[in-house]
Amino acid sequence: MSRCAYADVDVDNDRFWIRSDYNAAGIQSSAGTYSLDLFGPRAAADMREGRTLIVHDVGAELGPSEGLEMFRGIGVDAIICCPLVKNGRLTAMMAVHQDQPRDWLPSEVMLVREVVERCWAHVERVGAEMRMRESEERLRLAVEHADIGFWDVDIVHDTLIWPPRTKAMFGIQADVPVTIQDFYDGLHPHDRDATIEAFTAAIDPERRALYDVDYRTIGRDDGMIRWVAAKGRGVFDAAGRCLRVTGTAVEVTARKEAEEGLRELNATLEGRIANAIAEREEVQAALRQSQKMEAMGQLTGGVAHDFNNLLTPIVGTLDMLQRRGVGGEREQRLISGAVQSADRARTLVQRLLAFARRQPLQPVSVDVAKLVNGMGDLVASTTGPQIRVVVDAPPDLPAAIADPNQLEMALLNLSVNARDAMPEGGTMRISACTEWVSRDHRSRLPTGDYLCLSVADTGIGMDAPTLARAVEPFFSTKGVGKGTGLGLSMVHGLASQLNGALTIQSSPGLGTNVELWLPRSMTLPTSAARIDDAQERHSLRGIALLVDDEELVRASTSYMLADLGYRVIEASSGEEALQLLGTGQHVDLIVTDHLMPGISGTDLARRVRNARPGTAILLVSGYAEHEGLDPDLPRLTKPFRKSELAASLSQLGKTS
Repeated sequence: MSRCAYADVDVDNDRFWIRSDYNAAGIQSSAGTYSLDLFGPRAAADMREGRTLIVHDVGAELGPSEGLEMFRGIGVDAIICCPLVKNGRLTAMMAVHQDQPRDWLPSEVMLVREVVERCWAHVERVGAEMRMRESEERLRLAVEHADIGFWDVDIVHDTLIWPPRTKAMFGIQADVPVTIQDFYDGLHPHDRDATIEAFTAAIDPERRALYDVDYRTIGRDDGMIRWVAAKGRGVFDAAGRCLRVTGTAVEVTARKEAEEGLRELNATLEGRIANAIAEREEVQAALRQSQKMEAMGQLTGGVAHDFNNLLTPIVGTLDMLQRRGVGGEREQRLISGAVQSADRARTLVQRLLAFARRQPLQPVSVDVAKLVNGMGDLVASTTGPQIRVVVDAPPDLPAAIADPNQLEMALLNLSVNARDAMPEGGTMRISACTEWVSRDHRSRLPTGDYLCLSVADTGIGMDAPTLARAVEPFFSTKGVGKGTGLGLSMVHGLASQLNGALTIQSSPGLGTNVELWLPRSMTLPTSAARIDDAQERHSLRGIALLVDDEELVRASTSYMLADLGYRVIEASSGEEALQLLGTGQHVDLIVTDHLMPGISGTDLARRVRNARPGTAILLVSGYAEHEGLDPDLPRLTKPFRKSELAASLSQLGKTS
């Protein structure tokens, strides 16, 4: 033969390309693009219908309109051409050419057909391999980017194929060979039976089920537990025997954890809603209680202020009558009873102001250990022999910021409550210590160093409802006439006013522990002033300007000042006092109320200090807001006796 050519046919079944051919010496290549119809109806029909075209002599067998010109144009005088028809379409052609007429023998035709069939098989195999490589590459890229592992179980040869990603799901390194046993060993014990059952159903010729199962694995090398979602199907032969099972595996640990979290949320939803509602109700109850306490504080503070103004002339007048011995024995007994009632009223008002956090405190650095140890004997003498009093206050305790007089009263109130809680006797422990208050402490105080004074008893204790109301004013469990119900509320108000806190721990039958938390002082303790007759007799003498908007208070205070040796000038307001001073009136002392209409006592004192430096000033108050008071200004609390006024003036003379 002179040429062997191979051609690919277009989808239109007409155009074809000879991409390459074999040519004998002196024969030109036929490579190029052609139209099948131009080679005549005989050639076109044979090719499209899958018949071998055999032409012995082109010139003798084909006419001018039967493709003669096209065959001779490429130097063909005899031809054997075999078609390849796939899926009803002419796909390719392979031909043997002769450049002269030739009587093709049957054996030659058979040989060409065998060669062509082998070539077709080779081309198909190469194409299939190429397509498979492309498909495998696409699958590999897809699997790698989708974090999907695949697996192939050869049932016949009992082998397992796992890529590195699938091995990683079982905690196995990429270069380690695996067997079917590795799969079984890596299954979580709780999931092994269900997984094996699903695989058995997939290889069963009768069931041929889809292998679709989620299971946990335990990493062979790292021990980690992972969730895997696996899917696959069995491949069966004609006899129904399962040859292999192939499929994919995806790690779904994150999804399973999210699903479990969601299930837990759903399972606890009702409980969490109930807790949220309970917390909200608790917060609302606390808010209502706070608002109620604040309203009561404002009310009692205002009432206490008026009471102090009423009690000041009563206490002062009774004190003078008692000192002067007015009347006979009967009158003195009546005056003494009135003094005791006035003192009780005075104590009640002080407790009301303490609860309202509006008492005029004079916080100083207090030696807590000395104060507590000093009160031990007093408390023990008032509790009786059935109660054992234990005092524990180390002498090296740092000082606290407090008003010593009010602190003594608070400890005394707590001790009385502890005594009353032990009608059958018991032990009362009064202790003091330092403690670092951290976040979420029971006192709810800012983080820092504090002193804790506690009064604990082994008495009857309190249940939860009683404990919740313990600091409410006028709430008492002692019965009618046995208590005012202001003891704990007074201590609570004092603690709050000193930037401290009050905490109570109690259980029925186990006793009560009340803790008073006070800020620690960075300065040395201040010695408390003592009131004695010598101080009362000592006076500065001179002219005193008395300023108060209450006429009765001015009258009683004026009598006291006159008894102490002062000549008194009275003013009913701060404005009137400034007018007197503006006239050039000389004064040695100014005694002024704090809370007055118009100019307050503190403002008056500030103006006097600017205009007349060195003038002695004493501020008298029964009610005051913190921000309205000058902390450096000496103060005397209403109501007061002559001796208390004398002591304050004596201290004033020492500092002026």
